[in-house]
Amino acid sequence: MRGLGLALIVAALPAVAGAQDYKPVVCKSAVTYAGPPLHAPVTPPLLAEVPKAELGPVLEARFDEAFVQAKTALKAPAMTAAVLIPGKGAWERTDSGDQPPLLFWASAGKSLTAIVTLQLVEAGKLKLEDPISKYVAGVPNGDVVTLRDLLAHTGGLFSANEDLKARAARRAFTLDEDVKIIARHGAMACPGERWRYSNTGYALLGKVIETADGRSWQEAVDARIIQPLGLKTLRMLEAGDKAEDTARLVSAKEAPIEPAWAGPAGPAVGSAGDMARVWAALLGGKLLKQETVQTMFGKLYPMFDAGSFYGLGVMALEVPAPHGGKDLWLGHLGGTPGASAIVAYSVPQGTVVAAAITGDGSAAAVANLLLRQVLIVH
Repeated sequence: MRGLGLALIVAALPAVAGAQDYKPVVCKSAVTYAGPPLHAPVTPPLLAEVPKAELGPVLEARFDEAFVQAKTALKAPAMTAAVLIPGKGAWERTDSGDQPPLLFWASAGKSLTAIVTLQLVEAGKLKLEDPISKYVAGVPNGDVVTLRDLLAHTGGLFSANEDLKARAARRAFTLDEDVKIIARHGAMACPGERWRYSNTGYALLGKVIETADGRSWQEAVDARIIQPLGLKTLRMLEAGDKAEDTARLVSAKEAPIEPAWAGPAGPAVGSAGDMARVWAALLGGKLLKQETVQTMFGKLYPMFDAGSFYGLGVMALEVPAPHGGKDLWLGHLGGTPGASAIVAYSVPQGTVVAAAITGDGSAAAVANLLLRQVLIVH
């Protein structure tokens, strides 16, 4: 259980690179992709409604047992998990011990930033091929890096949180500060040429949302996703929010960040049930048109780890199946020292699963264990 989760979480985290690791490039246009082979496009199914019903005593008991087993094995001080089976019902549970009840979703929150961006595209307020220079000045190659590139991490941009001085400062940075950092480092590649994770790309998308929607990106996510779905615990952290209703990040390896530092690149705190419902709604056609959701999975770039691929604010994960072969999960991972998270739809099992923990364990391992209970019972 643990090994699978750790392998997946590694795929979600950016490798640290300094300016000395590459020669900055200036580009007049996008270029042809030159990285490892892409994953074949994935056409997500249109999910049925998830009724407000329990999943039966046998399956619920197995989920409860698996929850306790995983929390104990991973030594997680706090944990939230949920399983949603379209057409059947839902199970969820949170145990945060002596900590507040909400958990931090780290980069799994990027999907919400991406969804709102694409909603604005559908509304005609944005275009995926808009250059970022239309909204933010000073971005390296900003005249040719597009919103599509930012969503997919193919803009060739340095990620400001990887700057050694920025990391040592241990504080939140404004977008203006981020732009100055990435301008100092310069672009790592021409847009389209390579895939490389950039939290700064999503910080830029936050500004794009604000410009197009006339309100803060947090308010846009709340109005466009959280309120329409009737979610009670999920929220986007404001700058300076101490997240006092959120379980404290705990790590024996590295000092954790404060969750609000992540900005639009990892903004969400809440329960697993709410995060799972966002994905059930996304794949159920309630947040975006089905053809837009297909576009999110239409071009999938290889990530750091074998079997993990990135689309437009989403991931496709090939994970070992219980009886050999590979299962395909569609979702997003999140990880930072002291916290781990995942929300995913298991294609072969037709199930949405979400899990977030504090500590140094793997939320993907929790999701894997819960999905196995579905397979056993059904």
